[in-house]
Amino acid sequence: MRKFVKVLSGFLAAAMTACAVPAVAQASERKTPELVAEALNGCSPEAVTEALNGYSLGYMSWGVRKMGLHTLQEKLERSGKPLPEVRVAVLDTGLKKTNRYLQGRYINDGYNFVDNNTDFDDDQYHGTEVSGVIADGTSSNVKILPIKVMDGNGDGKMADTAKGIYYALEHGADVINLSLSGDDKNHTYHSLDDAIAEAVARNVVVVVAAGNEDTDASLRYPANKDNVITITSVNKNNRLGLLANYGSVVDFALPGMNILAPHKSIMLPDSGTSLAAPHAAAAAALLKTWCKDLNQEQVMEILKQHAVDLGEPGFDNTYGWGMLDLSDFDINAAPPEKPAEPEPALTGDVNLDGTVDINDATLLQQYLSEMTELSDAQLAVADANGDGGIDINDVTIIQRYIAELIPSLGN
Repeated sequence: MRKFVKVLSGFLAAAMTACAVPAVAQASERKTPELVAEALNGCSPEAVTEALNGYSLGYMSWGVRKMGLHTLQEKLERSGKPLPEVRVAVLDTGLKKTNRYLQGRYINDGYNFVDNNTDFDDDQYHGTEVSGVIADGTSSNVKILPIKVMDGNGDGKMADTAKGIYYALEHGADVINLSLSGDDKNHTYHSLDDAIAEAVARNVVVVVAAGNEDTDASLRYPANKDNVITITSVNKNNRLGLLANYGSVVDFALPGMNILAPHKSIMLPDSGTSLAAPHAAAAAALLKTWCKDLNQEQVMEILKQHAVDLGEPGFDNTYGWGMLDLSDFDINAAPPEKPAEPEPALTGDVNLDGTVDINDATLLQQYLSEMTELSDAQLAVADANGDGGIDINDVTIIQRYIAELIPSLGN
């Protein structure tokens, strides 16, 4: 049975050394990772644990400031407008319910597709870290919907991930984060393809990690899908993260190295595209806070407009469109227009001129006499009676249409 593997390279920062530690953040304060690191410099492991246990969510990840998420977050909070609840479904190893940093930031409606029950508690740590990054980079109106699709080893089934997406849709998800990866490069798991397509059709933003195999992300699934937002990782110097995947399917390169995040009961730094993807999910959640009706295409357009080029000019196969910086995002601007929906084909309009007239009947008769093979698109409009084929009945129906529209033609 084919499995996903967790998209996490598992790097932990060097051990911190010993000494006394000053008090760190109170619950109401926003402390940056730099300030926390300064306070903990040279302290014993016990003191570090005590200090981090007293720390609260608030720009833990250096990526939050790098991407200007804190600035956009503050603009939204100070706008005076009520902020709608935005739900981010995290399909992962679950969420550690007792983790103090995530209290009040997740919804209890999650589900466990590994064991088929409602206990989504994280018996590893990966999903808790991913959820922590999202919570750290967003306002309190953004809630995590934990959906457990991977076990304590970080393994899971693609079928469970598809089920998890449908569950997320049923429970009001606005954004879906998939920090997971598999080797189904040929998309043979149609159930997951269909689930993602359904999510995008419902205006849900789907973010996927590129993977950590130091290879072309087009070989990894679902990172290689063209209807998701695929994220690779970079370090503080905007260099591609260690083992991070790359390639033409990558959309953005976001912070993913040495990211401080909730880990079981405390916070620890970790690395990988799994930590980069939730930075994009957080950005999408803030944009959904600004305008709940945005679809994925609109979100993608905004992100591209706020991308900072990192590699070759324009899009490139290492960094995609580059790093995001939403610090100058104008919350008073009008949302980008949605592309116009294509006009549905007019049944019976065989020559596709926008009307049903005598020329359509003539063309149908020609098809019948010459037994001309029709494309699927031609069949869709020429099959006037909808029986799956082109026959004399279609000609008769079109002639009837014309007779009713233009009585003189029926005489």
